Amino acid sequence: MNQETMTAAERKKAQSAYEATKLSAAQKSIHVFAVVASVSNFLFLVSDLMFIQDQTARLISAVLRYVYSIVLILMIRKLQRMQSFRVFAATVTILEAAGVLLFFVILILYVSPDFMIQTMGIITAILVIFTVPNRSGNMLALSISSYVAFFTYSYIQMTEVALNDFCAAAVYAALVIVICGTKTIGTDRHARQEYSERSRLEKTSTRDYLTNTATRERLEEEARRWMSFCRRQGLPLCLVFVDLDDLKRINDRYGHVMGDNALKEVAALMKKQLRNSDTIARWGGDEFVLLLPNVSLQNAVLLLDRVKNAVNQLSIEGIVSLSCSFGVVQMGPESSYAEMLSQADALMYRAKQNGKGRISYSED
Repeated sequence: MNQETMTAAERKKAQSAYEATKLSAAQKSIHVFAVVASVSNFLFLVSDLMFIQDQTARLISAVLRYVYSIVLILMIRKLQRMQSFRVFAATVTILEAAGVLLFFVILILYVSPDFMIQTMGIITAILVIFTVPNRSGNMLALSISSYVAFFTYSYIQMTEVALNDFCAAAVYAALVIVICGTKTIGTDRHARQEYSERSRLEKTSTRDYLTNTATRERLEEEARRWMSFCRRQGLPLCLVFVDLDDLKRINDRYGHVMGDNALKEVAALMKKQLRNSDTIARWGGDEFVLLLPNVSLQNAVLLLDRVKNAVNQLSIEGIVSLSCSFGVVQMGPESSYAEMLSQADALMYRAKQNGKGRISYSED
């Protein structure tokens, strides 16, 4: 499914899934960035103590750098526990903005700051902004704001700087933003496309193309997982074989397009009746399998009766009426997945032999 055919809800869901992967990756490395930034901040204090002459200014610099380093260390655990990439990115941006503000406060404490050295400082800050995991928009906004603030302050306060030097520094710093911004946006776009393609391939490998239900392989994975879970928790589990009655007759009389539409309609109807924890898989041409964890045989029969009645009310293009036959079995103490499939399949065929459009089950 491409971007043009995705609905707003699907785009939002895809965006959330993509950001969840970004959050997971960012949380694995954020502690490294925080520790490096904290240690570097203390190293910059050495420079402050060497070049700031006023004792009060030195004390202010030391206290501010100490507090900022401690905050960075304390925030590591909080960042690693966040559940939303949006909140994570906002927090990182605030911490970076605080670091830029610290840069300007200490810059003011210098009596005669060296313009070129301070320019290297703001360029370093910009590079850090583009390196730490964040949203591209946040990176650009903060780096551009820092750039404008620094060169505005320098133009007003550092009047002794030659115009040529000022312009050269401004151009080089701007180029850093342009290069980093272009690279960041391009990388993010590529990562999104790669994630979208990987998700599409994963979905294709686990979903039936026609009915958008699970494949046999996915069903087997879910069955083994849920059977193990239900056994540990002492919960029931049912497996259902479903057959769309007379699909061959529909194909022969009305064409395969009509038959495909019948399969899609029935699959969509059954999905509406199921919970998120249930699994519906296409087994063969006209057959589906339902996996119903934490559902007893009695409740499964009640559910299937609702499904059967809903299918009976369906008609494809106002012409074709439909019905389904069901075979349902409940997991026993020693039941295997293969045994449950075989039993449900046999019960489904019994339902078809007894007149179709029926539910067959065994309480043994």
